[in-house]
Amino acid sequence: MSVHSFLEAAQYLYDNNFYDEAFCLVCVALDASAQIQYASLKVGERYKKFISANFRKICSRGFPGVSADFIKIKVNADVKNLKLDENGYAGIEDIIYHVIRCGLVHDCAIDQSIRFIDSTIIGNWEKGLFFLPKSVIIGLIDAVQNSLEKNEASFFT
Repeated sequence: MSVHSFLEAAQYLYDNNFYDEAFCLVCVALDASAQIQYASLKVGERYKKFISANFRKICSRGFPGVSADFIKIKVNADVKNLKLDENGYAGIEDIIYHVIRCGLVHDCAIDQSIRFIDSTIIGNWEKGLFFLPKSVIIGLIDAVQNSLEKNEASFFT
């Protein structure tokens, strides 16, 4: 097994509508890639740093129509371990790490307030749930793949 095999399996699962399972494999692959790049940081710190450093790449296919270096999402739900700012917003790196990654890796479940949808609606003002485009999985696959290619290229030069 390798990070590449996890990414291939995640793509297969995504293509067959197993989004939670695809996301779980991408989260593990991202963790491995982040550990290579930011070995001196703790898990959560390196995970979030990887997402932040690669967010523009993640956006290109993960949030169709959005081009950004950083976004915050309005969260009108009580989500375990997710700290919101004073206006009820959280950074995407916090949502992906604390809600999705930790939920899947530790509990085999994503918080019930999250809905993966086809369109690029991010967040929600409706109490109790928020939306993420399911394509964020593809954006993360691309970011991890890109990171691996960069690391492999630097290894051989």
